[in-house]
Amino acid sequence: MIEEITFKNVLSFKNETTLSFEATSDKTFESYHVVTMPNGTRLLKLGIVYGANAGGKSNLLSAISLLRNFMVIDPQNMDEPTGFEPFLLDKETPNLPSEYSIKFWVNGIRYWYQLITTTKLVLQEKLSYYKTVQPIKIFERAFEDGQSVLSFNPAVQRLGQNEHKAISLNCLPNKSFFAARGRVNMKIQHVDAVRQWIHNNFMPMVSPITNMEKYSKKMIKEDISFKEHLLRFLHQADFNITGLNEKTEVPNEQVLGFEHTVENKHGLEKYEFSTHQESAGTTRVIDIEATIYEAIKNNSFLMIDEIDSSLHPNLIEFIIQEYITNSSESQMLITTHYPGLLNTIDDLIRKDNIWFVEKDKSGATDLYSLVEFKGLNKISKIERAYRIGKFGALPNI
Repeated sequence: MIEEITFKNVLSFKNETTLSFEATSDKTFESYHVVTMPNGTRLLKLGIVYGANAGGKSNLLSAISLLRNFMVIDPQNMDEPTGFEPFLLDKETPNLPSEYSIKFWVNGIRYWYQLITTTKLVLQEKLSYYKTVQPIKIFERAFEDGQSVLSFNPAVQRLGQNEHKAISLNCLPNKSFFAARGRVNMKIQHVDAVRQWIHNNFMPMVSPITNMEKYSKKMIKEDISFKEHLLRFLHQADFNITGLNEKTEVPNEQVLGFEHTVENKHGLEKYEFSTHQESAGTTRVIDIEATIYEAIKNNSFLMIDEIDSSLHPNLIEFIIQEYITNSSESQMLITTHYPGLLNTIDDLIRKDNIWFVEKDKSGATDLYSLVEFKGLNKISKIERAYRIGKFGALPNI
């Protein structure tokens, strides 16, 4: 699970920005929303981000995705970009590096990963872990004399001369250490656990335009329990849907068929439609539920941009309720324009689940939490307070 992630000079985030999943002392829905780590840190399973169009909601998720992709993708040569993009609405920031710091938990161990990078090369990279309150270095990387220089803590990981040379040769200036490690046949304590978490449990972001037809079709075909789970959700979106099957539209091409049961003057009749004949809301439910199901199953971290896209408000609340009820140590970070969720605070969600983004006159995005505001307990309707501008993060109209 992620404890907090901090970044600077990334996309629309000019200044240092921190998103924290650490819960407040509030005990609301403690058993559903909060997971306690071995050191007593209480982490939230859900984060919800509000903001105006072009305020930075998608950029928040994209900034985290850039880090995830950098740690996973293995560039084939040193001329490929790192994938990071600095804040561009300033004369100075395009020439400054982007910075990241993420604290997270894997197998009950707390880790701290730090990164300083430009669009072309990595300047600094470091991984530490905690036994007590002080971090213990596992490896550190610096850029010196035109090349990456690696150092390991011998008290944590001893490497032979040939092993150190092999991983150093693969650690190109534009490549993450974790990608370089994947090219070397060796065992590196802690690093391997973190790398496995990144690959298996740090899921790609889902946006309204993400094409997930092949992904969801594969899950329906291979996982009977998911198919049953999905049918239950689809019935909420369209009560006529009673089955899911593969069908052939053209030779050698299998598509997903939706069985619709209707009642008319002939009695009960069944008809089958293809994915492209279904509503946007129906296909969106499939995309959302396929990823959430996997996140819950594997205790993964999942980001969904504009979860309300093509979905009825009741479905959004139902999806969140099902996620909170059935998840254990997974985490979900979503963006939304649906203010009605604010009415479910203390009934479905918690105050510390809510975050806002707002763009200032310089074009930079500011991220802040609902719990930073005083007197929340005196506000009877959080949604109305948001709509009239008490928390900002609204269009300037």
